Amino acid sequence: MLALDLPADTPPALAEMAALAVRIGSSAAVFDCSDRLKFASDHLRNVYSFCDFSGPLTFDDILLTSLKHEVAAGATLQESPADKLARTKVRRRIERMEFIRTFPVQLMCLHWMHHSGWSIQIRAEPKHIGLSSFFDDEVPAFGLLEALRRREEMAQRAAVLDSIDLAIAVVGPEGRIRYENAAFSALLSCGDGFVIDDGGRLRAADCVDSQHLGKAVASAALGWPGRRSVTMCVRRGCGDPHILSISQGLGALAGSAVLVVAPVALGPEDLANVLYRDFGLTEAQSEAAALVASGLSPEEAAQRLDKSKETIRTQLKGGISRLDSVIGGSTQARLSRFAAVLSSIAGVARNCGRR
Repeated sequence: MLALDLPADTPPALAEMAALAVRIGSSAAVFDCSDRLKFASDHLRNVYSFCDFSGPLTFDDILLTSLKHEVAAGATLQESPADKLARTKVRRRIERMEFIRTFPVQLMCLHWMHHSGWSIQIRAEPKHIGLSSFFDDEVPAFGLLEALRRREEMAQRAAVLDSIDLAIAVVGPEGRIRYENAAFSALLSCGDGFVIDDGGRLRAADCVDSQHLGKAVASAALGWPGRRSVTMCVRRGCGDPHILSISQGLGALAGSAVLVVAPVALGPEDLANVLYRDFGLTEAQSEAAALVASGLSPEEAAQRLDKSKETIRTQLKGGISRLDSVIGGSTQARLSRFAAVLSSIAGVARNCGRR
């Protein structure tokens, strides 16, 4: 859990909620059983900058100061500050309460009273922390805490996608990107096969490929029969083309297309190093297997390595036998598929234009 400057006797449940709020940039305030402020997040101090947090504060102090500045800003109170405070203190006895505040900024607020008498208030600006899609203009679609947890889960899932070498993007039928992971962002930043046009739409750098890409994305996003999933090549400035899978988004991604760009393949030298270092093949077996996995025939591999066909076949047999438990067979096709899987999980640096 995120380390916060909370008193040692803070109930663990409140500490966890405060850590969640702080982690995503929301405001959090923790009060003890006497309603004395025991913790205020940096964001809360910024939002309520008119409060003096240098000395002891109570909930009453913060509310009355806030009301004073609200009036100074031109607001008209529907009840006196004293009546507002009395009514609020009664409501604070409720275990859980959610409400909307419009001063000092638009805030979705959660109050939770712990059975110990301690309480926490989380105050979130929907736009500031990326929660606008969870609420309408007036009423939460569901509880603020649940929204914060969902926001956290989404961030974690995005981090997972940023950690893999596959370039992934979610694109609307009009061609605008709704989400892209780090690998896809890298392709765009270097113009490596893909660009964003003046209208903010995803395009292939090659004009002909761009026409096919636009049609494929629209077809998949709209779920047209027979076009919900396609595979195509997208040419690059140099090197082998990208292999691109475009499929229909499902569930929360309905109405969009999911694009997955296969990682740049391991070259024969890199693959040979992996086979030798991590799978126990000899150097000779690794070299032969890497060339065959990259698409050469055993005869072509023999010419490349300046060895006889019989020597290469013997080395292939020994190498594939060593890999048998991993690739489940002894054919060249299985070896090629195994090499493709290695390319997907090896985390090869995507230095655009170098491969």
